[in-house]
Amino acid sequence: MKTLQLTSSDRAILACSRFFGRLPHATVEAILEGATLSSHEEHDVLFRQGDSIDDVFFVISGLVRLYRLGKEGREADVAVFPKGEMFAENAMFLGRATASAEAAEASIILRLDGRKLRQFAAVDPEVAQALIEHLCHRGKMTEDLLAEDRLLTAPQRVASYILSHCPNGSTSFSFRLPFQKNVLAGKLGLAPEALSRAFSTLRLSGVSVKGRLIEIRDRQALERF
Repeated sequence: MKTLQLTSSDRAILACSRFFGRLPHATVEAILEGATLSSHEEHDVLFRQGDSIDDVFFVISGLVRLYRLGKEGREADVAVFPKGEMFAENAMFLGRATASAEAAEASIILRLDGRKLRQFAAVDPEVAQALIEHLCHRGKMTEDLLAEDRLLTAPQRVASYILSHCPNGSTSFSFRLPFQKNVLAGKLGLAPEALSRAFSTLRLSGVSVKGRLIEIRDRQALERF
C-alpha cells in the first residue's frame, strides 16, 4: 500500500459520485479534510469480515470486491464496486465490517473517518439526506440481487448482464468486459464453472466469448432466452 495525495482529477470523480454529487462544494471539501488516499495491488485486502472499522471507503480507480466467508471458508461475492462508488458505509453505524473487501485489480482507495461523517450528518440536513439516499440505493441493489438469485437461471443472469451493455437500436454488438470473468461470476452470484456453462448455453443465441471480448450476433434471440 502506498499513501497518495488527492488530486483535482480525484476530486472531480468524487464530485460526480452519488453521495458527494448532491452536496455543496464547501461541504465536500470540509468532509474530505483529513481523508487518506492509498494505492493497492490486485488481491490486497482492505478489511476482513468482522473487523472493527469506523471508516467509509470510495473507489477512485480500479475495482473492489466485497465478499463473505462461509463456515468452511467458501467465498460468496456480495458486490463489485467500480470507480466512483462508496462502500462499507454500514460499518460506520454497526462498528464492524459485515463482509471482507479486496482490490479486484490495482486500485486507488479513499478512506473517510466515519465518526466525522456522522457528525456532519447530525448537523447538516443535506449530508444526512445524501447518506440516506445512498443507503436506500444500496438496499435496492441488495433486493435486485436477491430477486435475480431467486428468479433467474445462470444463463438468464448472464444474458441480462450482456443486454445491459447493448446500445439502443442495435441488433448485433460487441463489448469488452471491464474486469476478469471470475469477477463477473462473483458479481452475478455464480461459481466460475457455472459462468462458463452459461456462456456455452448462450452460444445457441448467438453469443461468442473470446477472452474478455463478448460478441452478440442476434439481440432478439438473446432477449427471448
